[in-house]
Amino acid sequence: MGRKAWGEGRRAKGEKPWGHSPLASRLSPFAFRLTLAFQSSVKIGSMYKIWIDEPMIDSCLPIFAGVAELVGPDAPMAEIENCDATLVPGSRLWDGALMDRATKMKVLSRIGIGYDNINVPEASARNIIVCYAPDAPTISTAEHALALMMAAAKHLRGLDENTRAGQARVYAATHKGMELAYKTIGLIGMGRIGSRVAKACLAMDMRVIVYDPFINSERAAALGVQKVDSLETLLAQSDVVSLHLPSTPETRHLMNAERLAQMKPGSILINAARGALIDEAALTDALKSGHLLGAGLDVFHKEPPDIDHPFLKLDNVVLTPHVASHTDAGHHRLYETAAVQALQVLRGERAANMLNPQIWDLRRK
Repeated sequence: MGRKAWGEGRRAKGEKPWGHSPLASRLSPFAFRLTLAFQSSVKIGSMYKIWIDEPMIDSCLPIFAGVAELVGPDAPMAEIENCDATLVPGSRLWDGALMDRATKMKVLSRIGIGYDNINVPEASARNIIVCYAPDAPTISTAEHALALMMAAAKHLRGLDENTRAGQARVYAATHKGMELAYKTIGLIGMGRIGSRVAKACLAMDMRVIVYDPFINSERAAALGVQKVDSLETLLAQSDVVSLHLPSTPETRHLMNAERLAQMKPGSILINAARGALIDEAALTDALKSGHLLGAGLDVFHKEPPDIDHPFLKLDNVVLTPHVASHTDAGHHRLYETAAVQALQVLRGERAANMLNPQIWDLRRK
């Protein structure tokens, strides 16, 4: 007898395997199995209430069917007092004052990897678990960082505008893009996204150097990259510098006037991480002076940037409105991860990505 396909023997006679169910059309196998478990165990009249600030994407609505009522995004703020969980977008600041209004709140589940808009210590003080989605945006964000690098290196913004304006031949005579093969890219941060960017750049025959205090030389060598011991060394050697680190008090304005001056003349700066990492006034000066060839930015101090922001007047910067993770697949993974983890915590199950796991341990005692 031949080997059974995955799932055979685990379903009732006549039931279609995973992937053929409308419920499973977009959900990962893990989310699909958990959703079935949620729905089979919920008690009548005991549905959870989950606050949302943004509309839920259609592909994730089946996760909540028969299990939880979504409250919002247009509900009065007073309704938050009756909610058990919230799915947190980047636009909502969760500080102690808001947590005090949400008296029944048990879990804040971030729809993203960054959590600087959630005061985690304040949540812990109120026994609220905070989850985030570190794996969900990895692929899309890495691809976007690469796209920004390509666009800046090839001057795609100017090429597009001049072609549309009928000046293609004039511009072609003077256009000189940067060929990236055999150039050096310096990655500041080598987590999930940085590692994926490194892999792609190595495939493009780029030399990859890394500054990250949290990885050792052996780990770097295993990834095919070279670790450098100082940020100054990375900046001086890199034709492209790409930022892949969180926003913290220590990393705020990491790329200030002094550090930008240390970058190789004619190099490119890429940021698809957090706007606070860069001193925007200093970067404007470096781009205007020609010290930097260009920049590719998906994030800013204020989002969206003001209409009179100096970046919008520069020809050598490529701008996108904090959408690096917003592919169809990436968006789905973000919402699916946030939804599943919120329901796991509410059901008394340990979620995979908790920022304050000590609160979970206290609850279990």
